Amino acid sequence: MSAMHPAHPANVRYDLYGLPSGNPYSTQPLDPLTRETDHERLLELEGFVHLPAIKKAVERAVGAEGPAFFLINGVGNSGRTSLANHVMYLYKLARAAHPAPCMLLTHSPEAGEMTHDAYKTLRSTLLWLRNKMRQCHVAIPPDLADMFAELSRRPRESPLDDYDLQGIAEYAAGTLADAGHKICFGIRYEGVATKELITQSTKVFENTSTLVVFTVDDYRHADTVQLTETDRQEFAKRGHIVDLPTLTPTQIAALAEHRWTGRPPVPFDPQAVREVFNGRPYTIGEALHHLRVLLDVRLSEYDRDDPWPNEDLSIRGKWLRLKMWQGERWYGTRGFDA
Repeated sequence: MSAMHPAHPANVRYDLYGLPSGNPYSTQPLDPLTRETDHERLLELEGFVHLPAIKKAVERAVGAEGPAFFLINGVGNSGRTSLANHVMYLYKLARAAHPAPCMLLTHSPEAGEMTHDAYKTLRSTLLWLRNKMRQCHVAIPPDLADMFAELSRRPRESPLDDYDLQGIAEYAAGTLADAGHKICFGIRYEGVATKELITQSTKVFENTSTLVVFTVDDYRHADTVQLTETDRQEFAKRGHIVDLPTLTPTQIAALAEHRWTGRPPVPFDPQAVREVFNGRPYTIGEALHHLRVLLDVRLSEYDRDDPWPNEDLSIRGKWLRLKMWQGERWYGTRGFDA
């Protein structure tokens, strides 16, 4: 038995197993807009997220030349950011395939901008759009420049009306979509803190060909938006809602299999994975974290310069149960997540 601390393995040789990019169970959010291959890593796990329905909703919005609104709901580490990025990627592909294709600009406010002040967040988004127009050398019409100037200098105590903001968004989107520019934009509001941001954004961008993705934390605390069933029903009239559940043991076994990018066979024994992950619910992020640590620990137990035969690399029941037990012993009931 290795005396190594399970969360801090050393001497891991990924290259011996055809893993030049490192551990395939990385918990880093997927972003196909910046890494094209990430598109292939977002898996269609049965009963988790129905990706074709999301693709269809994106294409329907683009085909109608209207806004595309998405609300992604889930607890921490449930894959909200990865799915939001995937929606952005699908939107980019759909707009590129449209008879009037456009280049997609994307915006995701910093965490510090995502406050309970919905107006401030929207104001910041529209001023970002103004700056992007300048960077892209898009001539801003005098009327629109005046509207941006008014938005910029107006004191918080005297905000513009939502329909004034809507007028700015429409004018800017129309200017960007002009035949000489062919630019569109998408916005990702991550960790929405107030439902007013959702209701106001859908009003502000309702007459534009724009993508807006909201991610919402599905638990109750002071910094989390509380959406009622009525709120969800109202949003569903205008957009698409995705709820991200925890994974079943069978889904985690499928995740272990399909995320493996090294030489076959997959080291994780499916039955053993189903058994050891049967004790409590796991989000996709938690499951990936456990799989990543377990693989690192397993690889670190081998110190030769030639590849360990995959048959010996195999991660089966007895070893898997031992390491999961060690994780809980060192870190408590949440194992390696703590």
